[in-house]
Order: sequence, then C-alpha cells, then structure tokens
Amino acid sequence: MGKKKAIPREKMKPGDTVQSETFTWRVIKLLGSGGFGDVYKVVKVNNPDTKEAAMKTEMVIGNRLLLRLKIEVMVLMKCHEQKDPEKKAHFVDFVDRGKTPKFKFLVMGLVGPSLEDIRKKELIRNYSKSTAMQCCIQTMIAIRDLHGIGFLHRDIKPQNYAIGLGPNEKTIYMLDFGIARKFTEGETTVVKVPRIKVHFLGTLRFASRACHKQQEQGCKDDLECWLYMCFDLFDDDKGLPWKRCERKKVLRMKEEFFQLEHQSCYRIVPEDFKRILKYIDGLKYADIPDYVYLRNSLGAIAKEARCDFTKPLDWAGITTGKKKRSKEKSKEPEVDSDVQQEETGSGEEEDEGPRRKSRKKNYRQIFTNDHFSSYSLPFNQQEYTISKKIV
Repeated sequence: MGKKKAIPREKMKPGDTVQSETFTWRVIKLLGSGGFGDVYKVVKVNNPDTKEAAMKTEMVIGNRLLLRLKIEVMVLMKCHEQKDPEKKAHFVDFVDRGKTPKFKFLVMGLVGPSLEDIRKKELIRNYSKSTAMQCCIQTMIAIRDLHGIGFLHRDIKPQNYAIGLGPNEKTIYMLDFGIARKFTEGETTVVKVPRIKVHFLGTLRFASRACHKQQEQGCKDDLECWLYMCFDLFDDDKGLPWKRCERKKVLRMKEEFFQLEHQSCYRIVPEDFKRILKYIDGLKYADIPDYVYLRNSLGAIAKEARCDFTKPLDWAGITTGKKKRSKEKSKEPEVDSDVQQEETGSGEEEDEGPRRKSRKKNYRQIFTNDHFSSYSLPFNQQEYTISKKIV
C-alpha cells in the first residue's frame, strides 16, 4: 500500500474549545500532526482540575482502514478498568473522549519523551547498562499487562515507550495502540484462530519474522519485537545488524540472529540474553508466554551483568529541567532506517473462510493466571505528548 495522504484540514488554535459529553477543553498549543489528525495540549475550562492533558484528534473523513483512534480508545479504556493498580501502571490515563462534526478525539495523560528521543536528543549516546536493563524490564511488564487484557501491540519499538513527567519520571509508559489487535475471542480468554494471510503491518527494523512472512501475529511476536528493541536500547550501533540494511535482507538477517550467527550483537548486550532469545524462538502462535520466567531471567541477567539499580536512571531530571543535555556529539551519522508500512489498520475485517473454521479446534488456548502474576509528540522545550505520529 502506498504512503497515506494527509487530508487537508484546519488546525485548532490556542484558545479554541472542544466540547465532550463531560467536559469543555481549551487548546493550549499544538504538539504534533499526522496524516489524519493532530495532538494538542489542553486543559479543562471552568474546572477546579487544572491538570493539563493531551488531546489526540482524528478526522471523521478518511480511509476506514487507516483510522486508528477507535482501537486506542478501546485499549486505554480496557487498561483502566483493571482493579489492580500495578496492572495499569505502564499505561497513560484515559481522561475523556468525544466527537465533533469534523473529528473524533481522545484525551489522555501527558507523558515525557520517548526512549528513542531521550537517547538521540538528550543523551546522544547509548543508555548505561543498568538503565537499559531497567528499560527491558519495564517494557516487558507493559507487554505482559497488555496481553493480559487480550490485546497485541504489534508495533513495539523505542518510539512507542515514553517516560513519565515529574514524580513519575522513573515509570515507562507504553504508547500508540493504533495498530493493536484483540487476539482473544470477545470477552473470553480463547485465542483467535490465525488468519491465513495478514499484510505486513509495523516497523521494518523491529517487526517479527511472522510479520515479514505475512502470518498472523500472537503474543510471541510482541516479545520478538521487544527483544529486538532491547538489543537496540543497549547498543544503538551494533545491537541490530540489519539496522541499515535494505528491506530484502532484513528477514534473512533476523533468522540468522535467532541462529546466533551475529555475535557482534553481543558487543554490549549481555551474552545471557541468549536464554531469552531461545525461549522466544520456541514459542508458537497460540502459546501464552511465561512472563514470570522472563522477569526472573531479566533479573538474573542484571545480576550477572552487575547492573546497579540504585543509580539514577540516565534521564533523571530531564522532565523537570534539572538535567543538562549532554554536549557529547554522536560519532555515527544518524540514518533513519525505520520504514513504517501502513497496510490494513485496526479496523481490518476477518474473512473466516472454510479453511480457517476447520482449524479453530487446534487453537483453543486458555490463559492461566500464573503467567500474569503481578510484579512490582514532538520534542519541544521539555514538553512531550503521546506520540509523534497520529496514525
């Protein structure tokens, strides 16, 4: 599918107001724009609650398959229905939603910069080993909790995780559910039968092998994307050997990666990550990962690597202005090899043909609580929002 075309639209200005069924919101400033909508910093009008929030808009008119706000609302609402606070600790607050004649909107909590922006625009270097390890742990827990409510993310990458603001600066939040998918049947815990063919949907650098092969993605695929992200967070230069390769070579190199043929990946990444690599490689579509095993493995790797979790995170003070930007210049030219392939979108229809129906009995996998046990937009003047891209 070709690159999506932006729909001409008039952007809101500071002072403009938007009415939902519950609140009136006043626009403070535009934070970012995308093909089908914008993100604004907003505040409630005539309300004692003066906490600022992010309003994400999406045009009412547009290709249904490229409109993504509905799935984002579904995911955030489902997250915040969870009674256990720890199960929603890595998701932004769902505040409000509504619709005007021109656009639909979602209001949610503001967050800080993404893990990618922190590294590229603040630190201008790799994360320290202890900070990278804590990123791996928190981002995995967010995936566990998303899977726990029956959704896949399908676009795990550093750009889709951000840190909190102020007192929440130590917390990493999962963002951008525009291509998320419900992988369980209705309100049950039965895993859906995989479709026969699914168009590539994600980011080339971090996409799972199944995604490359146009196969249905399951929990294992979010974890595969997460593993690539972990290597990238540790080592921006050598962590992913296909980072600057042309598209046709990427799948082959990912297969080689799981066959341990790229030892240069472990220049900085702890060798013990191979145990997680082997575990993820052994998972099948309908398998429910053992997140307790993954968390314990990460803890063991951190111990072996002598990570000191008592040290401040590399970004400590960034959102409060207490940390000064690093003056160190990057030695590597910045090459953006992320290719966003927009194919079918969250509203994709499922064709449940005879072949698919006949395979249902082979994919009835039920969740067990053991695997979900609890464990404790644009870069601008330190103001950030949910995501750089709108759709």
